[in-house]
Amino acid sequence: ASAGSRDAPNPPRGVPPAYTEDVRVAGALLADKLLTLFEEVVGEERVFDDPNMRAQVDKVQLVDGRGAESNIVGTIHLTTSHLIFKGESEQKEIWVANNLIHSVERGPLSVAGCPLTVRCKHFQILHLLIRRDKECGDLFDSIRRCSQPLNIEELLAFDHRDGGEDAKGWSRLEWTIEFTRQGVDDSWVESDFNKDYAACDTYPERIWVPKTASKQILVGSANFRSKGRLPALTYHHKASNASLCRCENILLNEDERLMELIARTNGGEGEGGEPRELLLVDTRPMVNAMVNKVQGKGFEDERNYSGMRFQFFDIENIHVMRTSQAKLMEVQSRARSTTDYLKGLEASSWLKHLRAILECSHYIAKAIHTGTSCVVHCSDGWDRTSQTVALAQLLLDPFYRTIHGFEILIEKDWLAFGHKFDDRCAHVAAQNEEAAKEVSPVFSQWLDTVWQVFRQFPRAFQFNTRFLVHLHEHVYACQYGTFLGNCEKDRKDLAVARRTKSLWTHFDAHAEDYRNPFYEPTLYTDLLGVSTRASSIVVFSQLYSRWEDGILPRESIEDTMATSLDHIAVLQATIAAMEAKVAELKELTGRGSVGSSSCVSSFSAATAAHATTTMTSSLIAPKTMSRQETAESGVFDGSLTSSEDSILAGAAVRWQSLRDVDECSGRGCTVEFATRGEKRLHCHRCGKIFCRRCLRSSEKERLCRHCGDNSPQ
Repeated sequence: ASAGSRDAPNPPRGVPPAYTEDVRVAGALLADKLLTLFEEVVGEERVFDDPNMRAQVDKVQLVDGRGAESNIVGTIHLTTSHLIFKGESEQKEIWVANNLIHSVERGPLSVAGCPLTVRCKHFQILHLLIRRDKECGDLFDSIRRCSQPLNIEELLAFDHRDGGEDAKGWSRLEWTIEFTRQGVDDSWVESDFNKDYAACDTYPERIWVPKTASKQILVGSANFRSKGRLPALTYHHKASNASLCRCENILLNEDERLMELIARTNGGEGEGGEPRELLLVDTRPMVNAMVNKVQGKGFEDERNYSGMRFQFFDIENIHVMRTSQAKLMEVQSRARSTTDYLKGLEASSWLKHLRAILECSHYIAKAIHTGTSCVVHCSDGWDRTSQTVALAQLLLDPFYRTIHGFEILIEKDWLAFGHKFDDRCAHVAAQNEEAAKEVSPVFSQWLDTVWQVFRQFPRAFQFNTRFLVHLHEHVYACQYGTFLGNCEKDRKDLAVARRTKSLWTHFDAHAEDYRNPFYEPTLYTDLLGVSTRASSIVVFSQLYSRWEDGILPRESIEDTMATSLDHIAVLQATIAAMEAKVAELKELTGRGSVGSSSCVSSFSAATAAHATTTMTSSLIAPKTMSRQETAESGVFDGSLTSSEDSILAGAAVRWQSLRDVDECSGRGCTVEFATRGEKRLHCHRCGKIFCRRCLRSSEKERLCRHCGDNSPQ
């Protein structure tokens, strides 16, 4: 309703009606402006209506875990979506999504107060000191309740939808397009065997099987495999014509006919007209497979399969991995000496497990590369199988090493083929002890192995370390619907595509944050020969020690390089725009074209033309920073100054250094860069660092509010 449609009191006598109306409209505009500002700063956070929930606690001390800094006094706010700490006298804010909270530990009351430790799934730890024991107890209970939803529809993703269309994010994987890109030939066909998830509710509805496989063979194989997860195509290597299939472990029957048909899709024949050799990889330790056989499951009997070769790999189960990561995090947070750290790291066996996954994946990739088709399985086919087949494809196919391709790989081999994200990531509170045992860092471990490959081949990947770290966080935060549910069918039943946002859309909107400045797409087009030597595998400190900067924190090499390239591009565009302006002025004064008197002659005409179209509004400079206030992002040239008389006055010649910048430069902004891995963005005009909220970005330039308000229209 408009302001005039509301019931309003009559104006006082003697006051003109028009004046009263102006006051009422001005008041409505002011209220609307304040509401907009509040929502922008605070968001749509809501406190709990439950009177038993402690929504706010004052005079809470945030304790530095290392003891290197003094405590910060502030207020804890607990909303329906976040745990928020806001400092009283400092610009200190910490926001933790409720679903990121892993555990809460309460210590005994002391003279200083009652300690409360909040441990998060993305490895952040908050040490709090609360004045009163009752306040601590109430907050302890409230945090536990809000961080352990009983129903999946209570998750943040279902409240985070803005009503807009998100078709692009939810159609990232198109099966036909992807298999066409892979070069899948007519020996494979799409089958309606799993239509409406009738045969296997944890498989994708669309599966590709050998063209010669009858429905009877598929039914027999599904009955032969545990939970109906029969061998299905996931990757075809065009260069060698070899295929990669995945399934789960067997029951006490045989499906050698389907295996033979998979072998024949390779297009070649061995001696005597027999199909080429098929490699079956069982990712479990042989001891585990023998135990499963006693339980009525087991593994294939080599005597029943002609032309097949079997290989076991010692990748441990989810329970071992859960314990291993817990030990790793224990040593990361509590080791006081190098000796203690190295002993604890060895005792955790985490690097040993990473090595086993890397060895298995490289073995599969090498076999596919040399023309041997593979079938991979583990116990259920959604944990170790997903890890190894996805990593093998990453080693084989440079497309999966791009941001878009990596997202498709996750959609295909993790989401569509039924990795149980709800159970493994504890999206919903475990109802019993058996459910609690389902939690395991399987996907986190795979991201770790991806980073190990990235570390050895940093120029082979389009994405950077930040992409992997933020992906890991969002899997657990449940702000987006991409990783909800245990399988494709669950997500369809929950209608996540209609009711939630896609994480991929969010990544698309912030693509510049995740690009690797060292990426060389033409350099690595073949199999990556990853090293699995013990010395080649190290701790992923940017993930596990993300929140520990240390005494002398260093900026990321990736960020420094990306910032320098961004700065150079801005300066090039400014030079090109000013060259065009000089040429225009000379033409107006009758002096002809710029010719050899160009400001800078080292840039091609194409570069200048492109830069002119992308940076045409950077011709007027604001007040610039002094040398004491900032340091340049790249190499300093003393011949260039930042005065208004400089030829480059339209853009800051020197940008604020990334080093030791922990806060946004925006006036009155309370945003703090919590870790060294958070993206720091520069204003193109003044060169200072700001948070994303204080910047206005367009295709032409990125400006802070002050520079934007003072720029010519």
